Amino acid sequence: MRYAILLAAAAAAVGLSACEKTVNNPPPTVETPAPAAVPVPVPVPVPGPAGPEGAKGEPGPSGAQGAPGAPAEPKPAEPAPPAEQNPPPSR
Repeated sequence: MRYAILLAAAAAAVGLSACEKTVNNPPPTVETPAPAAVPVPVPVPVPGPAGPEGAKGEPGPSGAQGAPGAPAEPKPAEPAPPAEQNPPPSR
């Protein structure tokens, strides 16, 4: 059995390596892009100087009176600092 597997492996190696593999791949075609269009300068409108200042308008009507403020809320107490998780060992 051992010689049969060895003989089959040798026959496969000789059979696969004895043939010349011919590859016929054509070279890739190179496509040259069309020349880019030349940009034509376009005139851009530019704003001119500012004109004279206009006349002042009338002041607007006064608004309605606001509601009185609410009393201040008491400030919450600060939380106590957390207890030590790992106290130092006593000697």
